[in-house]
This record gives sequence, C-alpha cells and structure tokens, in this order.
Amino acid sequence: MHVMKKGILYAVLASVLWAIVNPFIKQGLSYDFSPMNFAGLRFTVVGIILFAYTWHRGMWREIMQHRRLFGNLILINMFMGYTAFYFGVDFVSGAISSIVMGLTPLINVLLAHLVASNDRLNRYKVVSLAVSLAGLLLIVGLAALWILSRLHPVRLVDWDGSLHTGLEGYLMATGLWPVLLLACILFQGYSAISVSEDKGKVDPIFLNAVQMFFGGLLIYGVGIAAEGFHPFWAKPVGFYASLGVLVFISVFAFSFWFMALRTEGTKVSDINMCRLINPVLGAVLSWIMLPGEYPDFSTVAGMAVIVSSLVIYFRGETIVQRWRLRRH
Repeated sequence: MHVMKKGILYAVLASVLWAIVNPFIKQGLSYDFSPMNFAGLRFTVVGIILFAYTWHRGMWREIMQHRRLFGNLILINMFMGYTAFYFGVDFVSGAISSIVMGLTPLINVLLAHLVASNDRLNRYKVVSLAVSLAGLLLIVGLAALWILSRLHPVRLVDWDGSLHTGLEGYLMATGLWPVLLLACILFQGYSAISVSEDKGKVDPIFLNAVQMFFGGLLIYGVGIAAEGFHPFWAKPVGFYASLGVLVFISVFAFSFWFMALRTEGTKVSDINMCRLINPVLGAVLSWIMLPGEYPDFSTVAGMAVIVSSLVIYFRGETIVQRWRLRRH
C-alpha cells in the first residue's frame, strides 16, 4: 500500500506540472513559430539535458535490448501523440484544449480495462468515470461554447451556399482540432500501458531521455519538411521564457510519470485518474494568462463534480463500508 501511494504521488506531481502546459504552448506559438518546430525544439532540448544526467556505459546496448519499448515511445507516444497534440492545441482555445485533454483519464482507464493485464473496472470506478464525464460536460457545456462563439465569430459558407454562423459555425470551424487532441490521448494511453507492463526493466529517467531526444529530433525534422524552417534565435524574451518553462516541465513531469508507471503495485487506471487535476488547474491558468477566457457557473460546477469523482474512485468503497457500519 505504501509503495502504491508513492506511485500515486508521482502521478499527482506529473499531473500538476502538465496542467501548466497549454497556456505556455499557445504563448510560444504566438511568436511566429509553427507547432512541430516548437514541439521538436522543446523535446530535443529536454532529451539533451536528461542524456547529460543519465549517460552511462552500455546504454546503446540497453536501447537495442529494449528497442520495442523505446520504439513504441518514440514513434507512438512522442511523434504521433505530440504531433496531434500540438496541431490541436494551436487551433483550440486554451481552456477548451485543457478540458478535452481532461478526457485523458476516462479514455485511458477504459483502455487499461481492455488492454492491460490485471487492471479491471469495478462498480465504484464505473460510477466515478460517469461522474467525472458529467463534470467535463459541465465545464465544456453549450453555454461556454456559446460564449466562445461570440468571442471568435465565424462565418462559414457550405458547398451548397448555405451560411453557418454563431455556435453552429464555431463548432464546424473547430470540430477537427479536438479530434486531434483525442487521437493524442489514445496514442499516449497505449504507450503508458506498454511502459507499465515492463516494470523495472529500464530506469524511468533514462527512458524519458531516449524518447525525448529521438522523438524530438523526429518531430523537428518532419516539422522542417512540412512547415519550413523557423529560426529560434533573435526571438523576444517571451518566446524563450515560454520555451524554458516547457522544458522544465518536460524534464520533471515525464520523469515523474514514468516513475509512477513503473512503481510496483500501481495500476495504469489509478495513475491516469490523477490526470483529472489537469482540466481544473489548466482551465484556471488559461483564465489567468490568456485574454478573452474567463470562468462561468457551469465550468466551476464541473470542477466541483470532477473533484467528487476522484473521491468516489479512490475512497468510494471505504465510504460505503463506513456508511453501512453506521447503519448497523
């Protein structure tokens, strides 16, 4: 039990750090920088820093020995996952991107139930998932979307000449990008399960170094080919401040996450539920840092519901047992 709590603590630390990410990504991209160039630069720098810390004799042999695991992380988790993520977050508001990515634990818990060994849902977990989904729907409710449609007016002309404006036009204009964020969740959920299934075989910080460096180089190379080269020198201070914060977050958050996944006694589903912290903190930071984004009643109510879903997930069975004892 003590070891499992240690794994949950690592997951909470990673989730808190990840909640800070979206506003800084949007700030960095605002300095005339393309998504894949920015992602590749960020992750390559993180990989260099972590390689300097974890460099050891025989590490190339270790990479080849676990090439399937490393290949999975580099191609699926980093390249496919973060390519989808960066394009998605660039075209969706900061608060909405935080909320969509908040679906991560729900999807990954279900994925773990279907794919991972010894990680099954019980009735308390099912109730918790339903409650947390209700909270997310409250946060990204029609009222919030209506406000965003007024902040970002859209006029779309369909192939038959029909005009789409207001909420309908906004949903049509932004409909593709949340799908990219959902694809990111699936790619990274599968990778998390593969890391958890190989507990104890590779040092988690070294695992992070390899995926960041090679995955970052791959994203950067494809970004240059697809988007053109964007010079990263002679930029305003705000660009380097955003990049520096994101590098710091990636160094520690991903390392904490791998440490959580590789802790004995922890389950992928339990660890992923900690990521419900992301939509709450991420939305709050977006309201503080990004102009034109502010809270409303449904969003705050959704946050309260999400917190209650975490209580049900981790303490639901204990609470029900105590209630039954008091009745008798």
